[in-house]
Order: sequence, then structure tokens, then C-alpha cells
Amino acid sequence: MPGFKNGEVPSPSYESSNVNQFSQVSEFANDVYVYGTLYADISGSDIDFGDEAIFNRIKVNDQAFFAGISTFIGAVDMEYLTVYQKFNVGSAGTVFVAISSTSDANGEVGGRVGIGTTQPNGLFEVSDCFIVTDNPCAVGIGTTQPSQKFQIGLETNTLVHTGLGTLGVGTDSPGDFGIDNSAHGILKADFDGSIRVARNIYDSSGSPGQNGFFMNRDANGIRWVSFTPVETEGVFLQNDGVFVPSVGAAQSFTVLNFQQLNSFGTGTDSIIATAQDPTSSTGLATIFTSSFWGFDSNDDIYRMSKVGINNQSPAFQLDVSGDFRATGNTEIGGTLDVTNDTTLNAKLEVSGDTDLDGKLDVDGLTTFNDVSEASSTTNASVQIDGGVGIVKKLFVGGQTKVEDVTQSTSTITGALIVSGGTGIAKNVNIGGDTVVGGRLDVNSVDDSSNTSTGALVVDGGAGIDKNINVGGSGVIAGRLDVDDTTQTSLVDSDPLGGALLVDGGVGVAKNLRVNQDVKIQGNLKLDARILDFFNQSGTVGACKTDYRLSSFDSGVGVGVSWRPSGVQTKRTIWVTKNGCDTNSGLLEGDAKYTIGAAAGVAQEGDTIRVRSGTYFEENPIGLRDDVAINGEDLRLVLLIPKNKNKDFFHVRRGCLIENLSFTGASISDDHTSCAAVAFPPTQADINAGLEFQAVKGFTAVGPADEGSSGRWRSPYIRNCTNFMTKSIGMKINGDHANADNSGTNNLGQDLKSMVCDSFTQYNEAGIGVSLSNNAYAQLVSIFTICCDVGIAATSGGQCDLTNSNSSFGRIGLLADGFGDVEFDGNTVGSAIGGSDTIILDNTRDFNTPTRRFRTPFDGQGAYFHLNLSNYPDSPSNATITEPLELVRSIKVINGGNNGDYSAAAPPIITLSESPQGPESILPEFSPNVSAAGTITSVDVINSGRNFLPSQTLTVNISGGGGASLSVDMDPILFTVSEATKTSDVVGITTITFNEFIPYPIFDNVKCELVRLSRIITSSHSFEYIGAGNDINTANPFQAGKPIPENEVVAINGGQVPFTSTDQKGNFRIGDGLTIDQTTSTIRGRDFNRAIQAQLTPLILALN
Repeated sequence: MPGFKNGEVPSPSYESSNVNQFSQVSEFANDVYVYGTLYADISGSDIDFGDEAIFNRIKVNDQAFFAGISTFIGAVDMEYLTVYQKFNVGSAGTVFVAISSTSDANGEVGGRVGIGTTQPNGLFEVSDCFIVTDNPCAVGIGTTQPSQKFQIGLETNTLVHTGLGTLGVGTDSPGDFGIDNSAHGILKADFDGSIRVARNIYDSSGSPGQNGFFMNRDANGIRWVSFTPVETEGVFLQNDGVFVPSVGAAQSFTVLNFQQLNSFGTGTDSIIATAQDPTSSTGLATIFTSSFWGFDSNDDIYRMSKVGINNQSPAFQLDVSGDFRATGNTEIGGTLDVTNDTTLNAKLEVSGDTDLDGKLDVDGLTTFNDVSEASSTTNASVQIDGGVGIVKKLFVGGQTKVEDVTQSTSTITGALIVSGGTGIAKNVNIGGDTVVGGRLDVNSVDDSSNTSTGALVVDGGAGIDKNINVGGSGVIAGRLDVDDTTQTSLVDSDPLGGALLVDGGVGVAKNLRVNQDVKIQGNLKLDARILDFFNQSGTVGACKTDYRLSSFDSGVGVGVSWRPSGVQTKRTIWVTKNGCDTNSGLLEGDAKYTIGAAAGVAQEGDTIRVRSGTYFEENPIGLRDDVAINGEDLRLVLLIPKNKNKDFFHVRRGCLIENLSFTGASISDDHTSCAAVAFPPTQADINAGLEFQAVKGFTAVGPADEGSSGRWRSPYIRNCTNFMTKSIGMKINGDHANADNSGTNNLGQDLKSMVCDSFTQYNEAGIGVSLSNNAYAQLVSIFTICCDVGIAATSGGQCDLTNSNSSFGRIGLLADGFGDVEFDGNTVGSAIGGSDTIILDNTRDFNTPTRRFRTPFDGQGAYFHLNLSNYPDSPSNATITEPLELVRSIKVINGGNNGDYSAAAPPIITLSESPQGPESILPEFSPNVSAAGTITSVDVINSGRNFLPSQTLTVNISGGGGASLSVDMDPILFTVSEATKTSDVVGITTITFNEFIPYPIFDNVKCELVRLSRIITSSHSFEYIGAGNDINTANPFQAGKPIPENEVVAINGGQVPFTSTDQKGNFRIGDGLTIDQTTSTIRGRDFNRAIQAQLTPLILALN
């Protein structure tokens, strides 16, 4: 067979009848087995094994070149091995690493070898024990950062050699104490610490000296001498036991100079000895003396600390224990506290207050010169706490007030008792009762024209036991009581009678009340209103319209009352703009003014009917179970929250909200955290500051439960619109709903749901529907416009979404993460790698008091607690209790500088660590480089699998450059396809997953099941998702651009099974199939796989 790239190859022999020939390009969608010889016109560079190639045995007769990272698991036998980049032994080089070339991206420097370290800091490094560096050239033992040419140990335990001939013991900087090497010779050793010499010390001439010799210094250095060193005349001084001077050599002195210092009243050292010149011997010493007392320029002395006299522990600035005498004037600026007797033999002049606790006896005239007016017993010129006895006359120049309040019951009792008569020249005013034992004659003849004129004026009432005769007219300004009980007959033939007979007319200026029947034989003319039984006048106004008078006979009494028009119902509460919150709300004419007030009286089964109008409400408003709110019209009933960042309604089991529009006072109002409808929050979330309790209506905290009915009924939202900027339309938090009401887990606690039909979310930059913490919803005809997120399912929230639309905004549908552990169990037996079925026993609720047996269900994901020491291919021995992970995406934080990269030869993108889980696969990436030479995005060709959740991953870029990338990871969960009913005895169930488990699962392994965040939707319409949250700039007329990948975002284990159309009419079935209306084509990963699977056998059959 001639014509091959590397020359002719032998032609195979076969029968022509057994030949299949392919004249066109052929693709094989499944495995291809070649049992004979494969002849192919290819070179080695033409072979690309894609993601991974596994060879049971490979033999290379000539050279083998590996361009990327190469990992050899088993034994490798090579005569010669050349590594151009990096050679690792152990995982990532943990046993041995040799780095050939420098890599700025990985922080690696070429020409380095490490044992026990993956990043050697020098030419050769052995863990933290030994290092050889090249810049500077140095050797370290016990340290990886030698400070000298040679160093052993650290700090005070170090031994160094400087490379200049100096040895340091106990110091890594020998000679660093100011030595002059040029004057005294090069320092060869520096010991920081004591030195023990077990034998001899050799002097500068090499002599070890003899017994009894002394060491002395000459011009060449230290010498042993046989005679005693010459003593210099003078004396040595010590200051506090230390020879003077304290630095350098001790000196002897022949002259002592005493000099006085001013202590400034501080310190306790009164003598200090110093040398005149510490650096050279002068024979002169100065001895400074100082007193404990400081002195100033006037020779006045002082002390700046406490002083005690006969007292070793003074507690005051001057503390004297014993007698103290002052013969001159003494001035005390503060308080004088005298605890014993005090004798004064001369005049005492006191300019301030004086307190005398004993008796004061004054024999002479006493004058008090203070002219203060007395205003009370405690505020006067002279104040005496006790009584005052006066033997003779008392003259009082001003008013006299007796404040004693003793009542007088006789002539010898009372606050003021006068034994004789009393002469009073002017008026007498008596505030209490006056008893006159004799006759009271009033001689004045003044006539009376009103209550304050006349011979006798009485401000109060007058009680008269007998007859009263009034010669003139009688005017009664107060009440007239007639105690006579004579009845008046209402029979026409009976004569007039009664307790009060008036021969003429009666004029009554104010109210007239008659407790029994009234008969009026003439006309009744009313110039004002009629008050009913409840003291209501039936006034027409803001709160009352078209009121009518009607009789009643009820539990509150019998009478007539004003009431509004209409028929009273017992289950409807009206709210109108003409209402008042003090009204009953049971009639439209007696309506409430706010929904909050109506919710306060609404009981289970009541309906609140809201007429057209704009209602400013104090929120949150709580509703009881089964309470409905019905607006008159969707566009005519507008609700505005006064608390912009708190929920509007807290709904419970069976509530209905319909025909309402939620709106802000203006489009600029920020309603972050405000939900139009939400479950009532728990006390724990309120205490944590995450939520707010209802302030109107039913204000009890959550969670909402099934009530006494024993069955959960989802709150229902119908035909509403939300215009509140940055708000949440429906906030469905599963932690705030628990169907369990009786305290017994009846499995209803899993229902944490709401339902909705026709709820438009035009809340710019807000969230249409939020589902969290295992909440659930059935949503029909939800339209989200300019929402930051249209539908958000997080932490196990799930919903079914039908016939709905997402227009503009940032993200259409978001499923993020999973909920807390819901069920758990232990595996029974083992399962081989590649299995999709496991058996669990003891399968129970994870976090409930009763831990009932439960059956896993579709919508849950599972993961296992893996002991990695059971998996030989894993380098880790840890036990992981969280899901393993794979790569979701690579994000471009900084694309680098222009020209850093080439589109023709893009850089290689790798992660800092390989996956360490069992049966792991390395990820693969393909960067996209712009014409300017920057990285614009990175495609994930292969997500890899089985990274440990504890691994910290960074992204490496070959060739360096200024780009910066980050990696996003997703958990690997095995989603439940079906499970057999769990037995009630030991809780055994068989679970079938939608995925294969790539690694074996051993017996008695913990399996935990969580609820996935999931949105299931059909017929969903997307229009310009990703164009932005502002309708004025996001619409296509303003060049708004959609971002197709933002239509559906499923991350961190979340799922969104969907069918949809976009603004171009393109139809999608999940991520795998798209029908393009514009090009009339079908494309997608799943479509390509299906076509290949169908056509490949046909192609083979048709030859």
C-alpha cells in the first residue's frame, strides 16, 4: 500500500466479499473495536485521544514525547527521562519535585529541587530541614531563610558563619555591636551568652599561660603576664552596687565633685555618682545630691507626692497622725470635716452654711438679717423644724399662713385655735364648712341680681331642713332636683299631675332627659339632630352615608338606632375611601377605612371587600386562616405600603388575595425586602432582624400551619399586579410554613405551598416569585417584567410553572442549590462502580422529633459520606460528608493586557489541583482570545468530576500574562428517579437514580437526601432576558440586547426542566434541543446524539 506519509506499508490480505468500503466522511457514535491490524495514513501528531485514553499496556521502542501534564500511576521503567517543565513524585510533587523552567502564573522558579515540598524556595530544599539558596548563596539547616552564608537553627539557638571569617553563636548577626575591626583587628567569633573553657586560653603570642598568671593587653592584643597588674591611685565608686561608669571599663577617681540637683519634688534617689567622661579616665567624678523636696526661684519648697507625718502609708496629700498646730490664719478651700470636739476661744465668722447638730442657747438679743420672704416651711429667712414656744407677744409684719390641715370639729379642734374672741377688721374667707351655734343674721339689705350679688352670697349648695320662702323672683343657676315621685298619667281624660307642675311654658336651654314615656299633644319641632340608643346622630359625612333610623331589640338593649343602608352580612367586611376604622365594617355604609383595620376584625371564613381607591396601609398586615381579600377591580384598587421595606400581607392556610394592585408612592421608591405576599415569619427570624412581625390585622408570628382542620390549603393569589420597585411578588419561605398544628408529625409538614393564577410582576429590579427552604408553589400565568430574577428557587424551593412569561430583566428562571438534609439512611450491601441503584435501611426524616420512616421521591438528590481511604485511586484519607464537585464555569475577572495572548496559540488553562475523589476526571478548558490579545471567555470542554469540597482551587494560565480567572464549582448529586415504598419495620427502600455512580459504594455508608431547587415549566416565553431592569433602556427600540444564557440558570445542584420560546420564536426543549425559526433548522447536543445513534447503523448497513 504505497503513498503513506511514512512510506509504503504491506497490503492486508482479505476476501473481496468481506469488505465494507466508506467513500465519504464517517462518524461513529459508539465504540469501535479493531481485532486485526489497523492501517492508517497518520503520523503520531495526528492522533488526539480527546478527554482521556486508557491503555492496559504501552511500549515505546523509541522516544516518547508528552506535551501536557503526564501522570503515571504504576511503576515506570525508563532508561532516560527528560522533563522540560516540571517533574513530580507523589500527588502534585508532595514527595519530590524538580522544576525545570520558570512559570510566573504558577509562582514557580526554574532550576529548583524539593523533597517534601511542592514549592522549593531555593536551589535545593528538604521540607523545613535543609535548604541551599543561590541569591544570596547560603546554606540553612533547621531554617529555610539563612541570614548568613551558613546557619544552623534560629534566634538564640543559632550558629552562623558570615562567609567573611566570623563565627556567631547565639546570634545571627555577629559583630553587630559597634566594633572597630580596622583598629582592633577582625572579629572572628561572637558569643551571645556564657562561655565555658574546659582547658586553656591561648593569648596573642600563642601562649597558654601558667598557673597564677594574669591576662593583660598590649599593642598586639591579650597576653598572659606573671606579675600583678599595676594599680592606679584613687578610689573606685559604685552607684547602687554598679561600678562607675556603667558602660566601658570601670575607672578610679582622685577628685570627687559634689553637686546639688533640684528633684522638683519627685523621686527617692538622693545621691547619684557619675564619671566626668565615661569614655576615658579623667580621675574626676561628680556626685549629684538632691533633696526629696523640690524648690522654685523663690526658694519655696514643695513635694509632688503624698506626705505622711507619723504615718508610713499616707492616704492624703498631707496625712498627719497626731497633733497639729497653726498659730496664724488658716484658709481651707474645700470641705472641713471635724470628727471630734472643737473649741473656739475667739470670734467665729462663717461666710457659708453652718450645721449645728446640738443645742443652741442664746442669752442675748438675736437678730437675723436675712430678708428672704417665706414661701413655705422649708423656704424662709429662719427655718425651725420643730415647734416654737413664745412666752410673750408675737408681732407679724406680713402675711401669716398656717399650713396644718387638721379639720375643725369643735371650738377646741382645728389648724388654728383661739381661746378668746377674734377681732377681724376686714373680710373673712372660709374654705370649708362653718357651723354657727346661734342665729345668723345678715343685716345687709342688698338685692340680688345674679349668683354673686345680694345680702347673702353662697357659692355652693344650701341645705335647708324646713320651708323656704322667697319673697321675690327665684333664679336657679344649677341643678333643680325634685324628689317627689308622683306619676303623670298619659290618659287624655286624667287631670294634669306629677311631681312638678308648671302653670306656664317651660324653657329648657340644654338637654332634656325623660326616663319613661313622653306624650306630646301638640306638634314636635326639631331644629337639631336626633341621637339614637348608641348616642349616634346619623350624621352624613366622611364616615357615614345615607343613614336611617330603625328600631331594634337585641342583646345590647331595645331602642332605635341610626344605621347605614344595605343588608348586613355576618361574613363580609367592607373597606371604602368613605369609611372609618371605628366603623363596624359589616355594611358598606359603615365601612372600614383601611384593610389593616378590616383584617383586625376578620375571622376565619370572612371576606374583606375593598372598593376602588388608593389605600395607604400600615404594614405588614396579617390575616387569619381562610380570610379572603377581594378588590373591586385590578386597576382601581391600589395598595401602597407605609413601611417600604416590610412585607405587605402575611397569609396563612386558605387565604385568598385577588383583584389588587401593589404599588409604591413613586417609581423611585426602593422596596427591597418587601414582599406583596408572604408567610408570617418565625420569632427566631424576627429576633435576628431578618423579618418583621405584622403590625395590623392578625399579628401572631409564624409559622403558618394547617389549623384545626387537619389539612393544609395553600394560600391563593389571583388576578393581581405588583408595581413596587425592587420588591418581591410572592415570598414563599418554607421555614415560615408548617402544616403540623397539633404537635404530631402527620406528614403534612412537607406542604409549604402557595398557588397563583395571573399575578403580573412589573417590579423593576425585584424578584417575581421567591421560593426557599423546601417551599413549593403551583404558578399559572405569572408574567415578570424587568425583574432582576423572574422566578428564583433556592435552598430546596420548587415550583411548577405553566403558561407564563419572563420579559427583560437580568435572569429569567434561577434554580440555585438545595435544601437542608431531608432524609438519611445507611446502605445495605455494596454497589459496584457504574451502578445506578442502591439499597438503604433506616431511611428516616432527618430533623424531626419522631424520625419517621420516609420514602425518597423524585425531586431529591443524594450524596454519600465517603471514607476516601477505601479508594486506592484517591490521594486523600479524609472522610467527606458533603457532595463531591465538578467545574461549572471559568469566569474572567481580568482578561489581561492587549497582546498578552494569541488567538492562534491560546494559552493552556489548568486548575491548581487535580480532583482527589475516587474515579476522578481532569477538567479541560478552551480559552477564547480576542484580536487584541485578551482572554474574553473560557469554554468548559470537560467539567471533570469528583473534586473534594475542601479543595481550594485557583486557575493557572500558561505563559503568564495579566489575566485573572476564577472557577465556579457545582455539587455532584445523584437525583432520585424512583424508590420503592419504605418498609415500616426497618425502613428499607431501593432507590434508582437518573445517573450512574462512577465509584463503588460500600456497606453501611451514610446516604443523605436533600430537596433540589427546581423549576419545572412548560410553554414558557422569554423576551429580551438579560437586557436590563430599566424598561426605558432594556426594550429593543433602545437597542436592548438579550443574553440567551440568562434565560435559564441552574447552578449548585439546581434544576430547570423546561420548554420555551424566545423573542425570535425559537423553541427549546431544555438545553439539548433548539428549533430555530429564523433558519428553519434543528440543533442541539441531544438532537445530534439522537441523529448519530439512528444513522450510524444505517450508514454501516448501506456500506
